[in-house]
Amino acid sequence: MDFPWIPLAFSLTLLGLMLFICRTINASQGMLRWNGALLFFVLCLLAMLLDFTLTMVFASASFHDRTQYDDLASRTAWSERVFTYLIPCAVSLLLALRFRRRRRLAHELARGCKPGNREDSLTIQTSPYTQSELPL
Repeated sequence: MDFPWIPLAFSLTLLGLMLFICRTINASQGMLRWNGALLFFVLCLLAMLLDFTLTMVFASASFHDRTQYDDLASRTAWSERVFTYLIPCAVSLLLALRFRRRRRLAHELARGCKPGNREDSLTIQTSPYTQSELPL
């Protein structure tokens, strides 16, 4: 099995480009809204699903003559390409979780409370009968 370095480098470059674009948009808006890593993760999963579907369609087709797609349309060829999808998906998932943590921290700082401290938040009593409270 020959590891596909060039497609992996291309996928990681696309991840970097998506992160750059979303961070630029977030900086221009002044808030953390666009999670580029999560968008890339969804697009990468979609590409992996489409690649698998097309591979299985061509692999199940019975050609009498050898075609140029025989090397690409096999289950072993797809199993070699799956690492090109899984590695950037794992990296983008970790970056998406980091972005989510950073957005939660920025939201807590904007509210004026200490990060991670929920005790300092304002609570409103919603019902005198059930003694329930709504944290703000």
